[in-house]
Amino acid sequence: MAEQTVSINKIYNGAINAANGGYICGLMASLLDSMGMDKGDAEVRINASFPVETPLQPVMTEDGGIEMYLNDKLLGSIRPAVLELDIPTPPDVETARRASENFIFLHSIDAKGCYVCSPIRTPDKGLRLFIGPLDNIARRSVGENLVAALWRPTQNLAISNPTVNKATIENIYVWSVLDCPGVYSLKLRYPESGVLVLGSCTASIKRPLPVDQNYIVSAWQIAPADGPKLYMGVAIHSIDGELMACAKQVCFDIGSSLPPV
Repeated sequence: MAEQTVSINKIYNGAINAANGGYICGLMASLLDSMGMDKGDAEVRINASFPVETPLQPVMTEDGGIEMYLNDKLLGSIRPAVLELDIPTPPDVETARRASENFIFLHSIDAKGCYVCSPIRTPDKGLRLFIGPLDNIARRSVGENLVAALWRPTQNLAISNPTVNKATIENIYVWSVLDCPGVYSLKLRYPESGVLVLGSCTASIKRPLPVDQNYIVSAWQIAPADGPKLYMGVAIHSIDGELMACAKQVCFDIGSSLPPV
Protein backbone atom coordinates (compact mmCIF):
# COMPACT_ATOMS: atom_id res chain seq x y z
CA MET A 1 0.00 0.00 0.00
CA ALA A 2 2.99 2.31 0.33
CA GLU A 3 2.92 3.10 -3.42
CA GLN A 4 -0.84 3.76 -3.51
CA THR A 5 -2.16 7.29 -3.12
CA VAL A 6 -5.62 8.59 -2.28
CA SER A 7 -7.04 12.05 -2.80
CA ILE A 8 -10.04 13.59 -1.04
CA ASN A 9 -12.47 15.43 -3.30
CA LYS A 10 -13.01 19.04 -2.24
CA ILE A 11 -16.73 18.39 -1.85
CA TYR A 12 -15.91 16.63 1.45
CA ASN A 13 -14.47 19.68 3.16
CA GLY A 14 -14.95 20.91 6.69
CA ALA A 15 -12.84 24.05 6.86
CA ILE A 16 -11.50 25.67 3.69
CA ASN A 17 -9.24 23.28 1.74
CA ALA A 18 -9.36 20.70 4.55
CA ALA A 19 -11.40 17.50 4.74
CA ASN A 20 -14.21 17.06 7.25
CA GLY A 21 -13.04 15.11 10.31
CA GLY A 22 -15.78 12.51 10.12
CA TYR A 23 -15.17 11.93 6.43
CA ILE A 24 -11.46 11.46 7.18
CA CYS A 25 -12.39 8.78 9.71
CA GLY A 26 -14.71 7.09 7.23
CA LEU A 27 -12.07 7.14 4.52
CA MET A 28 -9.50 5.56 6.86
CA ALA A 29 -12.06 2.91 7.89
CA SER A 30 -12.86 2.12 4.25
CA LEU A 31 -9.16 1.56 3.56
CA LEU A 32 -8.96 -0.81 6.53
CA ASP A 33 -12.00 -2.71 5.27
CA SER A 34 -10.74 -2.87 1.69
CA MET A 35 -7.66 -4.69 2.94
CA GLY A 36 -9.85 -7.25 4.70
CA MET A 37 -8.00 -6.53 7.91
CA ASP A 38 -10.96 -5.76 10.12
CA LYS A 39 -14.73 -5.38 9.97
CA GLY A 40 -15.34 -4.29 13.55
CA ASP A 41 -14.79 -1.19 15.63
CA ALA A 42 -11.88 1.09 14.86
CA GLU A 43 -10.07 4.08 16.33
CA VAL A 44 -8.94 6.96 14.15
CA ARG A 45 -6.44 9.55 15.39
CA ILE A 46 -6.07 12.82 13.48
CA ASN A 47 -2.66 14.44 13.88
CA ALA A 48 -3.03 17.23 11.33
CA SER A 49 -5.41 18.61 8.72
CA PHE A 50 -5.99 16.42 5.66
CA PRO A 51 -5.79 18.66 2.59
CA VAL A 52 -8.28 18.10 -0.23
CA GLU A 53 -7.36 17.49 -3.88
CA THR A 54 -3.90 16.34 -2.79
CA PRO A 55 -2.28 12.90 -3.17
CA LEU A 56 -1.89 11.25 0.25
CA GLN A 57 -0.02 8.05 1.00
CA PRO A 58 -1.59 5.29 3.18
CA VAL A 59 0.95 2.93 4.77
CA MET A 60 0.19 -0.37 6.51
CA THR A 61 1.51 -0.78 10.03
CA GLU A 62 2.74 -3.90 11.80
CA ASP A 63 -0.15 -3.83 14.31
CA GLY A 64 -2.83 -4.18 11.63
CA GLY A 65 -3.56 -0.50 11.08
CA ILE A 66 -2.92 2.20 8.52
CA GLU A 67 -1.12 5.52 8.74
CA MET A 68 -1.76 8.36 6.29
CA TYR A 69 1.08 10.61 5.15
CA LEU A 70 1.58 13.76 3.14
CA ASN A 71 5.15 13.22 2.00
CA ASP A 72 6.91 12.58 5.34
CA LYS A 73 4.23 14.20 7.51
CA LEU A 74 1.96 11.87 9.48
CA LEU A 75 -1.61 13.15 9.15
CA GLY A 76 -3.48 10.40 10.96
CA SER A 77 -3.88 6.71 11.66
CA ILE A 78 -6.47 3.97 12.18
CA ARG A 79 -6.34 0.73 14.14
CA PRO A 80 -8.85 -1.94 15.10
CA ALA A 81 -10.39 -1.28 18.52
CA VAL A 82 -13.20 -2.29 20.83
CA LEU A 83 -15.59 0.54 21.68
CA GLU A 84 -17.02 0.66 25.18
CA LEU A 85 -19.55 3.46 25.59
CA ASP A 86 -22.51 4.17 27.86
CA ILE A 87 -25.25 5.54 25.60
CA PRO A 88 -28.16 7.57 26.98
CA THR A 89 -31.69 6.91 25.80
CA PRO A 90 -32.19 8.82 22.55
CA PRO A 91 -34.70 11.65 22.26
CA ASP A 92 -38.00 10.71 20.67
CA VAL A 93 -38.78 11.65 17.08
CA GLU A 94 -40.63 14.86 17.85
CA THR A 95 -37.94 16.06 20.24
CA ALA A 96 -35.28 15.38 17.62
CA ARG A 97 -37.37 17.14 15.00
CA ARG A 98 -37.76 20.23 17.18
CA ALA A 99 -34.03 20.28 17.84
CA SER A 100 -33.34 20.19 14.09
CA GLU A 101 -35.76 23.08 13.62
CA ASN A 102 -33.64 25.06 16.12
CA PHE A 103 -30.46 24.30 14.16
CA ILE A 104 -27.69 26.90 14.50
CA PHE A 105 -25.19 26.78 11.63
CA LEU A 106 -21.74 26.76 13.23
CA HIS A 107 -19.48 25.26 10.56
CA SER A 108 -19.67 28.07 8.01
CA ILE A 109 -15.99 28.94 7.65
CA ASP A 110 -16.05 27.80 4.03
CA ALA A 111 -18.50 29.68 1.79
CA LYS A 112 -20.43 26.49 1.04
CA GLY A 113 -20.14 25.23 4.61
CA CYS A 114 -19.19 21.86 6.05
CA TYR A 115 -20.03 18.74 4.03
CA VAL A 116 -21.96 17.23 6.93
CA CYS A 117 -24.01 20.07 8.38
CA SER A 118 -24.27 22.89 5.83
CA PRO A 119 -27.84 23.98 4.97
CA ILE A 120 -26.45 25.73 1.88
CA ARG A 121 -25.57 22.49 0.12
CA THR A 122 -27.98 20.47 -1.99
CA PRO A 123 -28.56 16.81 -1.00
CA ASP A 124 -26.21 15.58 -3.73
CA LYS A 125 -23.35 17.64 -2.28
CA GLY A 126 -23.87 17.38 1.46
CA LEU A 127 -25.40 15.27 4.23
CA ARG A 128 -27.60 18.12 5.52
CA LEU A 129 -27.50 17.01 9.16
CA PHE A 130 -29.09 19.86 11.09
CA ILE A 131 -28.12 19.60 14.76
CA GLY A 132 -29.88 21.67 17.39
CA PRO A 133 -29.80 22.08 21.18
CA LEU A 134 -32.14 20.20 23.46
CA ASP A 135 -34.08 22.08 26.14
CA ASN A 136 -32.02 23.47 29.04
CA ILE A 137 -28.74 22.49 27.39
CA ALA A 138 -26.68 24.65 29.76
CA ARG A 139 -28.01 22.79 32.80
CA ARG A 140 -27.69 19.26 31.46
CA SER A 141 -25.23 16.92 33.15
CA VAL A 142 -22.37 14.84 31.82
CA GLY A 143 -23.98 11.76 30.26
CA GLU A 144 -27.18 13.54 29.23
CA ASN A 145 -27.95 14.25 25.58
CA LEU A 146 -27.18 17.86 24.71
CA VAL A 147 -28.11 18.07 21.02
CA ALA A 148 -30.13 16.07 18.54
CA ALA A 149 -31.20 15.92 14.93
CA LEU A 150 -33.73 14.07 12.83
CA TRP A 151 -31.80 13.02 9.72
CA ARG A 152 -33.04 11.42 6.52
CA PRO A 153 -30.26 10.16 4.23
CA THR A 154 -30.82 10.20 0.49
CA GLN A 155 -30.39 7.53 -2.17
CA ASN A 156 -27.09 8.91 -3.44
CA LEU A 157 -25.43 7.79 -0.19
CA ALA A 158 -26.49 4.16 -0.64
CA ILE A 159 -24.90 0.99 -1.91
CA SER A 160 -26.54 -2.34 -2.66
CA ASN A 161 -26.26 -4.57 0.40
CA PRO A 162 -26.97 -8.26 -0.34
CA THR A 163 -26.68 -9.11 3.37
CA VAL A 164 -29.96 -7.35 4.11
CA ASN A 165 -31.28 -7.39 0.52
CA LYS A 166 -31.74 -3.63 0.37
CA ALA A 167 -29.83 -0.42 -0.23
CA THR A 168 -27.96 0.84 2.83
CA ILE A 169 -25.87 3.90 3.59
CA GLU A 170 -22.22 3.48 2.71
CA ASN A 171 -20.17 3.31 5.93
CA ILE A 172 -17.97 6.25 4.98
CA TYR A 173 -21.04 8.50 5.32
CA VAL A 174 -22.09 6.92 8.61
CA TRP A 175 -18.66 7.81 10.02
CA SER A 176 -19.12 11.32 8.61
CA VAL A 177 -22.41 11.79 10.47
CA LEU A 178 -20.71 10.75 13.71
CA ASP A 179 -18.44 13.82 13.69
CA CYS A 180 -20.29 17.13 13.79
CA PRO A 181 -22.88 16.37 16.52
CA GLY A 182 -20.15 15.97 19.14
CA VAL A 183 -18.60 19.31 18.30
CA TYR A 184 -22.03 20.98 18.19
CA SER A 185 -22.90 19.58 21.61
CA LEU A 186 -19.86 21.21 23.19
CA LYS A 187 -19.97 24.45 21.21
CA LEU A 188 -23.63 25.04 22.00
CA ARG A 189 -23.17 24.21 25.67
CA TYR A 190 -19.93 26.22 25.99
CA PRO A 191 -20.35 29.11 23.52
CA GLU A 192 -17.24 30.80 24.89
CA SER A 193 -15.06 27.93 23.63
CA GLY A 194 -12.71 28.46 20.71
CA VAL A 195 -12.32 26.43 17.52
CA LEU A 196 -12.94 22.75 18.28
CA VAL A 197 -11.13 20.15 16.19
CA LEU A 198 -11.52 16.39 16.19
CA GLY A 199 -8.51 14.61 17.67
CA SER A 200 -9.73 11.01 17.74
CA CYS A 201 -12.85 9.00 17.04
CA THR A 202 -13.52 5.40 18.04
CA ALA A 203 -16.66 4.18 16.28
CA SER A 204 -18.82 1.11 15.99
CA ILE A 205 -21.35 0.55 13.20
CA LYS A 206 -23.75 -1.91 14.76
CA ARG A 207 -25.87 -2.70 11.72
CA PRO A 208 -26.45 -1.44 8.17
CA LEU A 209 -28.55 1.72 7.90
CA PRO A 210 -31.27 1.40 5.24
CA VAL A 211 -31.58 4.48 3.08
CA ASP A 212 -34.66 6.73 2.83
CA GLN A 213 -35.56 6.32 6.49
CA ASN A 214 -35.44 8.81 9.33
CA TYR A 215 -32.78 8.48 12.02
CA ILE A 216 -32.32 10.15 15.40
CA VAL A 217 -28.81 11.49 15.93
CA SER A 218 -27.78 12.66 19.39
CA ALA A 219 -24.62 13.68 21.24
CA TRP A 220 -23.57 14.12 24.85
CA GLN A 221 -20.54 14.94 26.97
CA ILE A 222 -18.79 11.81 28.28
CA ALA A 223 -16.58 13.39 30.94
CA PRO A 224 -15.64 16.84 32.27
CA ALA A 225 -13.17 18.83 30.19
CA ASP A 226 -9.47 18.24 30.81
CA GLY A 227 -8.01 21.61 29.90
CA PRO A 228 -8.36 21.97 26.12
CA LYS A 229 -9.23 18.27 25.83
CA LEU A 230 -12.96 17.55 25.52
CA TYR A 231 -14.83 14.24 25.46
CA MET A 232 -18.13 13.41 23.83
CA GLY A 233 -20.29 10.60 22.55
CA VAL A 234 -22.48 10.44 19.45
CA ALA A 235 -25.14 7.91 18.52
CA ILE A 236 -27.42 7.15 15.61
CA HIS A 237 -30.69 5.39 16.44
CA SER A 238 -33.60 4.25 14.33
CA ILE A 239 -36.88 6.02 15.07
CA ASP A 240 -37.84 2.87 17.02
CA GLY A 241 -34.85 3.37 19.33
CA GLU A 242 -32.56 0.71 17.86
CA LEU A 243 -28.88 1.62 18.07
CA MET A 244 -27.38 1.74 14.57
CA ALA A 245 -23.96 3.32 15.17
CA CYS A 246 -22.06 5.17 17.88
CA ALA A 247 -18.74 6.86 18.54
CA LYS A 248 -16.54 8.13 21.33
CA GLN A 249 -14.60 11.27 20.44
CA VAL A 250 -11.88 13.49 21.78
CA CYS A 251 -11.84 17.12 20.63
CA PHE A 252 -9.39 19.89 21.32
CA ASP A 253 -10.16 23.55 21.89
CA ILE A 254 -7.40 25.23 19.89
CA GLY A 255 -8.41 28.81 20.52
CA SER A 256 -9.30 31.43 17.97
CA SER A 257 -7.68 30.19 14.76
CA LEU A 258 -7.84 27.10 12.59
CA PRO A 259 -4.79 24.85 12.19
CA PRO A 260 -2.86 25.33 8.92
CA VAL A 261 -3.58 23.06 5.96
